[in-house]
Amino acid sequence: MRIRRGALRHRGRAIVAIAVAGLLVAGCGTRESDASVPGAQIASRNDGTEPADTSPEVTPAGGSQNVPSDEADTERDDDDDDADATSTTTSTTTTTTSTTTTTGTTLPPAVDAPRPIRSFPATTAAFDRLAGANAAASITVVRGGEPVVAAASGVTVDGTAATSDSPMVVASVSKIVVALGIARLIDQELVDADEPYPWAAVGLEPDAGWADVTVRELLDHTGGVPKVQEAWFTGDGTCRDFVPALLTSPPTGDRGRWVYSNGNYCLLGLLIEQRTGLPLDEGLQELVFDPIDLDGFHQTLDGLLPGDVPHEEGTDRLSRLGGAGTLVASTDDLAMAMARMTPMDRWVLRAPGVFTDQYGFGHTGTITGAKACVWVLEDGATVVAATISGNSVGSGGDICDIVVPAVASDLGLGSAKPDRTP
Repeated sequence: MRIRRGALRHRGRAIVAIAVAGLLVAGCGTRESDASVPGAQIASRNDGTEPADTSPEVTPAGGSQNVPSDEADTERDDDDDDADATSTTTSTTTTTTSTTTTTGTTLPPAVDAPRPIRSFPATTAAFDRLAGANAAASITVVRGGEPVVAAASGVTVDGTAATSDSPMVVASVSKIVVALGIARLIDQELVDADEPYPWAAVGLEPDAGWADVTVRELLDHTGGVPKVQEAWFTGDGTCRDFVPALLTSPPTGDRGRWVYSNGNYCLLGLLIEQRTGLPLDEGLQELVFDPIDLDGFHQTLDGLLPGDVPHEEGTDRLSRLGGAGTLVASTDDLAMAMARMTPMDRWVLRAPGVFTDQYGFGHTGTITGAKACVWVLEDGATVVAATISGNSVGSGGDICDIVVPAVASDLGLGSAKPDRTP
C-alpha cells in the first residue's frame, strides 16, 4: 500500500501506529505466539482467545509436504489437469491494436461496518500459524474502509523486514483484480460484457467458432477455453505469445458450463491492455488503484523488486499467465481495493467467476511456493487478504480455510469451515 499523494503518504506509518497501539492495549506484553515468529509485524488488538480449530493441517517450514507439481491453481482454483496437451513452443508475433481513452473511476464510500469489533484474536492466531510454517506470510483485514489487522513475517528481497505492504506473488488472485479492471471499463462504456470479445481489436485471429464468445463468458469461465495446465509453466513467452495456440480450434464442448481455465483471464488481461493502451499492470493501476491513491504492485514479467517478498521458485515460469496470474501485490493493496467496490464491480464479481461460501465471496491463488486468498465478508464491510511464501498448505483454498473462519469468528459470524462453490 504505497500512497500516491503526499497528504496520504503517512498511511504506512499509521499501520505501524496501529501495531504499537495494539501492543499497548495488550498491556505492553509480548504474546508467546508472536515471540515464536521471527520478523513478524503485527497490527491488531488481541485478547488471546482462539476458536476451535477446523482448518487444514499446516506443515512446518522445512517439513515434508504434499506440494502439487508446477501448476495453475488446484482445488477448483485453476487448471487442475492437462487434458489437452498444447505445444510449449511459441513464436513472438507483431500485432497492431487500436486503443481507447479511459476516464477516472469515482468510487463510493466504503461500506460501513455494522458494529464495532475491538479485537481480532482468532485472526491473529491464524496469522501466527501461517507465519510459523512458511518463509513469509502476510495478512490484512480492512473493515469499514480502514485496516484493522495488518501483520507480516519474513524479509524482502533486499533483506528488510516484510510488512503487510510488501508485494508478494499472489498467483490466481490476480484474476479478481483483472475482473475489477474489466468492471471499470464496463462502467466507462469501453467494454460491454454481453457483447463478443473484440478479437480483431485485440490483435488476435482465432478460429471462427470464437466469434460470438462474450466477455461475460470469459469472466465466468464458461466460454469453452481449453484447459492446458502444465503448458502455462513450461515455456517462454507472454500471454499474447501463448494464447493463440488455444484458439486454433473452436471452443470446447464445455462451452456454457463452468470449466476453470487460465486462458479466460489471459484474454481479459489483453483486453485491458488494448482498451487502456497500457501494459496490464499500468492499466490496472489506472483503473483499480489510482482511484484509492495506492501503488506498488507490478507484474512478474519485471522480476522481483527489492521491496518484494522473495518467491523461491522464481517468476520466469509465470510469464505466460498474464492476467491469469502474474501480479505481485501486497495484502494491504488487495484488501483496500476490494473494500472500495462500485456497484458495477459487484455486478461483474459474481459466481461462477468468483468463488462463494456462507461468509461471502472472493478468489484464491495457488502455485508451488506461493498461496493466496482474498475474501469479502459482511456484504463488503470486511475484506481479508492473506498470502504466504511457502508450501505449508496445498492451495490458496487452504489459506481461505484458515483465515476466513478466523475473521468470521472475530466478527461473530461463526467459525465453520467455508463451503465454497463452484
